[in-house]
Amino acid sequence: MPDFGGIAAAARGVAGPYIAGGLGYGSAPPRNFSITDGYACPGTTLPYIGPVSYGGGSGCSTNVNMTGISAHAIFGWNLSGGEGWVSGVEARGRLGREGGSGRLGGTANVNAPGVPAYVNSATGAYKAALDGGLALSLRYGYAISGFLPFVRVGLGAAHLAESVDFNATGSRICTVVPPTCTTGGTVANTKSSWLPSAVIGAGLEIPFGRFFARVDAEVEAAFAPSQNLMRTLANQAVVTAGGAPTGQVVSTSGNATLRSENWIVARRLMVSGGFRF
Repeated sequence: MPDFGGIAAAARGVAGPYIAGGLGYGSAPPRNFSITDGYACPGTTLPYIGPVSYGGGSGCSTNVNMTGISAHAIFGWNLSGGEGWVSGVEARGRLGREGGSGRLGGTANVNAPGVPAYVNSATGAYKAALDGGLALSLRYGYAISGFLPFVRVGLGAAHLAESVDFNATGSRICTVVPPTCTTGGTVANTKSSWLPSAVIGAGLEIPFGRFFARVDAEVEAAFAPSQNLMRTLANQAVVTAGGAPTGQVVSTSGNATLRSENWIVARRLMVSGGFRF
């Protein structure tokens, strides 16, 4: 018996609805985070004391590489088909984890005039991930014997989750006049938000009757406005924190802030399998 469904699909070309799903791998440029803390990060000038000599290692700034695998689902509709130009619209949802973490913390052997030598230490991490997204795109291609090279462009939203955990309670800052020492505090918070994004991509569909395989690449640019990670510090530690690449630094007593205003540009390669109705 002939496959009447396949014959009908071949006759009408690629016009009509379709669904697809698959996996993709994405990466984005490193996201930079730094904490400048006179308690646990060597290389700073301590209040009322001035420059100090130190030994040990500092991990108070870090770069987070945002990479990973995600799954996606696609629903689309080709508005024209047959042999020739094809136009259509499609919606894409993505769920996964394109992210990473970077170490914070370190040790500093403090030798300051008039104060017995002591060791400061801190531990922590900064994490960031694009763990989901939605996009609605217009698609244009040219059907050749069922094969469909195409380009697409659209708008959507990407979900950014980030957190910071910095513990400087193993550090202290001491002054000579008057002779007092203040213990460092903690910075710990999480933030997640949906960011507006723009998507552009290109790919190729390979037919297998009503089924098809698809390989495409996309670039998603998500706009990340001011992102703040804040929590009151214990014992009123004096901490300044800044986010790159803006270079903005906020200096406060009793809290720490990450502030960054930049585009996050993710690049993805996706492989899918689909079905035309």
